[in-house]
Amino acid sequence: MNVRDLETIGFRTLSIFVTVCQTLNLTQSAELLALPKSTVSKEVSRLEEHLNSRLLERSTRKVSLTEAGKLVYERAFQLVEEFRSLRQDVQSLETQVQGLLKLTAPPVLGEYLAGTLLADFMQQWPKITVALELSYSFDDLFAQGIDLGFRIGQIADDRLVARQIGSSSRILVASPEYLAQHPPVKEPQDLAEHNCLRFQYNPTDTDWVLTCGEHTCSVPVRGNFYCSNIEALKNAALRGLGITQLPVSSAREELENGSLVAVLDGLCVPPMPIYLVYRSGVNKPRKLQALLDFIDQWVAEGKFSFSQ
Repeated sequence: MNVRDLETIGFRTLSIFVTVCQTLNLTQSAELLALPKSTVSKEVSRLEEHLNSRLLERSTRKVSLTEAGKLVYERAFQLVEEFRSLRQDVQSLETQVQGLLKLTAPPVLGEYLAGTLLADFMQQWPKITVALELSYSFDDLFAQGIDLGFRIGQIADDRLVARQIGSSSRILVASPEYLAQHPPVKEPQDLAEHNCLRFQYNPTDTDWVLTCGEHTCSVPVRGNFYCSNIEALKNAALRGLGITQLPVSSAREELENGSLVAVLDGLCVPPMPIYLVYRSGVNKPRKLQALLDFIDQWVAEGKFSFSQ
């Protein structure tokens, strides 16, 4: 290792580079950082020279990341965020947890969390600010700067720490009007004769898997409506378009008032795991650690009842 390899890269340089990566615009980055555009450009060039690699592709119209740039951005973002959290933790002197927590969750789960777990957490830590993004997409926690995500389904990103905190069960429902106008559904195979409203469009996935106790069956279904939004599927079912799968919590009110009826009562879709996920790393910001500890306690006390 030569002397040059031991040279350090300043956090100022990394912070400027991270901002440029997030905006992909040198002028906008300069405005956000209150720096001359020439300074921003020089800092990026200095980082490229130090790493001996082109990190950005620049043109008169746009800025884009190279493959090396994407790798450096991911690592630089973590370093800058950890430094900011360290400074905030030191300044707080262990007296209070504070700062902004950026979270993401699927809409239905997020609505439940906002009125339960997160509300309790923010009452305990009133100096915490929560920004909750509701989305069915599996947001990139690195690119979006998200501290923690709640996700339903298996986690494929091995860069993330994933901890299961519960499960989400779905039941089959339809409106009384739809059921009155179509053949009765007495057993799973009868679903093949009905319009089944699907969560996502996947032409190779034509079966619904149902469980009753320890017994599982797979039923081929068809349908003319697909939507990756639970509320939209529920509205379609309420209008008599067909049979759909809904989380128990999402359909509870409609089942109680009779606007939706359970189909094949006693059968359900196999539960899907609910995970919390966050970026791996030895040192976590105190605000994130406080939330993780709070969730652990909440789950241990049996308060997490999303699937009930």
